[in-house]
Amino acid sequence: MTAPLWRTALIALIGLLATGCITTAEQQAKRNEERCTERGYQPKTDEFADCLVRIETERSTRMDARHREQVEKSAAPSLNRGY
Repeated sequence: MTAPLWRTALIALIGLLATGCITTAEQQAKRNEERCTERGYQPKTDEFADCLVRIETERSTRMDARHREQVEKSAAPSLNRGY
């Protein structure tokens, strides 16, 4: 393979691998429903709906915390002064 073709193939492969890591909203909802079922809640009940809300709230809280950590980490001054 020539160099440009090799790079294109590598970029395409990385893109394919990255898309496999993305969870759609439908997949996340199904996973949440499975978790509530595993915890013993019966679908189409108020308790099941409460479980779904708790799981989504916990997920949002974790994502917010990770985001804050990343922002704080990027805002910290670098110790590398280039010399």
